Amino acid sequence: MKNKVVWIGTKESDILHTNHFFSNSITACGSGKSHNISFSVSQNRRINYNVNNPEYTQFLLKQMEMVVEKDSEVEFMYYNPYYAHLLNPVLLQHVCCLNSKSIMDMLRSKCEMRTLAAKYIPIVPYERVLGKELYNKLNLCFPNNGKKYIIQQNISSGGEGTFVISDAKETLTCSENEVYLLSPYYEKNIPINVNFIIFDEEIFIFPPSIQIIQQINGKLLFKGTDFNAEKYANYLDKEVIWQNTFRLASALKAMGYRGICGFDYIQTKSQLLFLECNPRFQASTYLLNLTLEKEGLPSIQELNYMAFNHRKAVKFDAYTLNVTYSCIAPSYQTYLKNSSIREEWFQHPSVFEILTDGLKADMHFVEDAYLYRVIFSKSITDITPEFDLISYDNLQTASEDWYKKIISGDLLALKIGLLNQGIFISKAALNFIQNYGGIKDSVFDSIDLILNNGIIINCPYKINYADFSPFFLEYFSGQLELHYYDKCLGPVSLEPNNPDKDRITRNSNVPYRRLSYSGGDRLRIHHTDICVFKRGNNCCQFCNLPVNGFDYTFEDIQEVIDFYLTKGGFRHILIGGGSESISHESDTVLKIVHYIREKNNSPIYLMCLPIQNDAELESLYHAGITEIGFNIEIWDDKIAKKLMPGKGRISRETYMNALKNARKIWKKPYSVRSLLIVGLEPAINTEEAVHMLCQEGIMPILSVFRPLPNSQMSEFLPPTNEFLYNLYKRLDKICNIYNQHLGPNCTACQNNTLSLPW
Repeated sequence: MKNKVVWIGTKESDILHTNHFFSNSITACGSGKSHNISFSVSQNRRINYNVNNPEYTQFLLKQMEMVVEKDSEVEFMYYNPYYAHLLNPVLLQHVCCLNSKSIMDMLRSKCEMRTLAAKYIPIVPYERVLGKELYNKLNLCFPNNGKKYIIQQNISSGGEGTFVISDAKETLTCSENEVYLLSPYYEKNIPINVNFIIFDEEIFIFPPSIQIIQQINGKLLFKGTDFNAEKYANYLDKEVIWQNTFRLASALKAMGYRGICGFDYIQTKSQLLFLECNPRFQASTYLLNLTLEKEGLPSIQELNYMAFNHRKAVKFDAYTLNVTYSCIAPSYQTYLKNSSIREEWFQHPSVFEILTDGLKADMHFVEDAYLYRVIFSKSITDITPEFDLISYDNLQTASEDWYKKIISGDLLALKIGLLNQGIFISKAALNFIQNYGGIKDSVFDSIDLILNNGIIINCPYKINYADFSPFFLEYFSGQLELHYYDKCLGPVSLEPNNPDKDRITRNSNVPYRRLSYSGGDRLRIHHTDICVFKRGNNCCQFCNLPVNGFDYTFEDIQEVIDFYLTKGGFRHILIGGGSESISHESDTVLKIVHYIREKNNSPIYLMCLPIQNDAELESLYHAGITEIGFNIEIWDDKIAKKLMPGKGRISRETYMNALKNARKIWKKPYSVRSLLIVGLEPAINTEEAVHMLCQEGIMPILSVFRPLPNSQMSEFLPPTNEFLYNLYKRLDKICNIYNQHLGPNCTACQNNTLSLPW
């Protein structure tokens, strides 16, 4: 291989895993050290390289001329070879791996490529429209039908020039004689990118990647890649992707095109549609190089060089490469000032590497400027039951609308953000907390944060990517503060740690924490050592309760109850946490209730499996149970059986009958409840469940799915903030119809539910 090839591209890091093929690099973003010449370092600013920048263009020309002066045999390889055609003849002759300008012009044109592609494979339908005709065309397309459309500049990249339009009044400022594409907006789709290299005699097609696209300020911008497409086998047909790519790539090959190229598709619920062609290296190429290097194979850049020099490549099955990496590539948003990187990210177990490309905190940043890339060793995306492609909110940039909700004091948005994204605790805050008794672990690997207005919110800090949360605890002048990006949201406090949780019972040496939990204004008593479904190896997949039971006696429970009744500090009592065998669960509960009632008259709330026997319900009521809940959790029976193989065998009908029977006995409003988990089934199911519960006088309680460590679903993604916000609004309206509320009715106990004080 040659060693006098210089890389001309957007990022220095693009050539990190290319087997030292390049002698030097000249890039928009880079370290400016060793063999890199960096525009961003030389100017101390980051640009949006997807938008034409004359100053950067002149910088490249000057640096390339200096390189040629020193070495007349040097070759330049471009990330985007089209721009080489804009060079003067002297520099152009030093460019390698270059297709003709006429071919490049055609492939870069979204209109021409869709016209060509339509001869071979299905495409996204479109209309070619001049800027001066766009407004009239939009008025024709928007006869108050509520549909959305995509407007694209004919030539653009990275999502720049691609806009979602939902109203003709949103017409953008357009150049009169510029060509635009007007296409229907497929809101439910999976964006796909495929890298391929055309040789003289063959075409190397690499595995497809999922593109992470985010709508920011009306634009659909590329924000990352996930190569773990195998997890989408139920939605994507890799054979169809390969065949469509091969058909169209073969047409390009016949036209004389050589080297690296990429196709973008979208997978709808029914078909794969071609979107556009990128006759250049791809943003996803870097992750392929990581895998090729690991397998001892040439990089994409080296293969590209071989293709143009009529060499035969090393024989390997490119399409079956096992690429497991994913990445995010945030861009700068002025409203967030989001240019910083936490040092804790580098130690995160799922982070393979972080590429900063010379990023410095004191740089000047333009809007949408590239910041850095975080490479993960596993998948960071998922498909929701509604067929929406999502990534972790902590790995995405908050939209300006969502950011404004948080900083303006929208309590619902704040609670959803903290519940869902969790919180990062700075070293200073952690030291302060540890000096005052340490962190009090709440349920679900979290802490309970007390806002300045007294509202308690359960914030996970051990879940996947909590270190990336834009919410963080900081410590200043003897006070804990809650921050969101660059804004301080105000002082907060934490519940003090429970010094008694590790006390041991006299009878069986059982830690108090295995039999109880004290938090908020409630004391929880566990009525079983281990959930019956854990014992039977058919537990709920989202649960991380202990698998191993422990030996205890009723005297141990009595001791714990006596201790906390004497200590006080709670308003009411909950009996529950794990399920006991349905045949004798109520007997155990009755013993506990009778014992409590001998000494205390606090309200008692029972959560257990549905009780079918009316006599048992009557006994519990008269013994002193003041509130009762049978938690359905998942409304759809099929999904329930899949995710709750033990508990899911109890039908929805059984739950509803038990709840309705309980409602006849507990007549006080809000005294009969059922909890539903949001995010594990289609939202329409949850809406139906809330309707059914409310019309029977049963209070619905919403728990947001949280991928807990050590559970079978620890790698699943939670629902997005926006999804939860909109769903809450719909469900709250349903409750209002029936004079109900999203529970519970205890403000302190709302800490880990999707609810607000009322």
